[in-house]
Amino acid sequence: MYNSLIANCTEDFNLWVLCMDDLTFELLEKMNLPKIKLITLKEFESPVLLKIKKGRDVAEYSWTCASNFIWFLLQKNKELEMIIYLDADLYFFNDPKILIKELKDKDVMITEHRYTKKYNQLLVSGKYCIQFIIFKNNPNGLTILDWWRQACLDWCFGYLNNNRFGDQKYLDDWLTRFKSVHELQHLGGGIAPWNIQQYDFTIKNNKILGNVKKKNDNWPVIFYHFHSFCLISPTKYFPIRGYDLAKNAQTIIYEPYFKSLQKNIKFVKNFSHNFNFGFKSISIKERLVSWFSRFGFMKLIIRFYKLVKSKLYDQKNKS
Repeated sequence: MYNSLIANCTEDFNLWVLCMDDLTFELLEKMNLPKIKLITLKEFESPVLLKIKKGRDVAEYSWTCASNFIWFLLQKNKELEMIIYLDADLYFFNDPKILIKELKDKDVMITEHRYTKKYNQLLVSGKYCIQFIIFKNNPNGLTILDWWRQACLDWCFGYLNNNRFGDQKYLDDWLTRFKSVHELQHLGGGIAPWNIQQYDFTIKNNKILGNVKKKNDNWPVIFYHFHSFCLISPTKYFPIRGYDLAKNAQTIIYEPYFKSLQKNIKFVKNFSHNFNFGFKSISIKERLVSWFSRFGFMKLIIRFYKLVKSKLYDQKNKS
């Protein structure tokens, strides 16, 4: 994400990173990257958070920390006009300024999941995604943020309960609960595995354009959310688990991201020669489910038949 921001942002920015462990802090501190400001858990965690931490798993605690980290930064940096929360698995293909301009005179911006019908998780995961959220540093923006922060301190777990799920479903009614909240309209912000099936992609002047299928509504792809991306090794990756992905999308969206990760791995190894974190294995079941999803069951049967036929033909010729 960092390199994609450096490559695409035309405005100056600071990227605050909450280091969830000592290793992350030590490694990033060695790198001394421009525009990055590091915050350790020791600096950030309040007595309330430390008490809550004991009863929440790693994912639940990280969700709890999101709103509290935004609040922490705005309390420490009162001169900021606004702050944008970004998930770490976002990658920018264009300048986010296009999205920020859409906020205009509103105080908060939230982004929809925009689920493909097949993957509609509205009832559990909610309408909005905690991936790209803007808060203005003004009384109304802070009021909304503080409400969310307090709600997450009270309850933030990985299961559905009283119309709550993690830190995410709290956003479902913000357009009616609060004033001056804007729902992002630009389709280029928030493309993700759960909605990518709705779009086609092309490249023009070295920029990726998206359009809703069967429409000619070209718009710039600003960022993609690489949820469920699996890095198997420095030379192999599994693009998407549990969702359909067209070959066109893999070539245009996923290949640049993977190449960027490869460069970053080489860079990180300059500071940690034995670095091997973040690599995951993919089970045979997951591969089969993905192939069935991408190619269709009948297509796979045909491929399997042709493969067996070819093998039998080879054996016959050898004999």
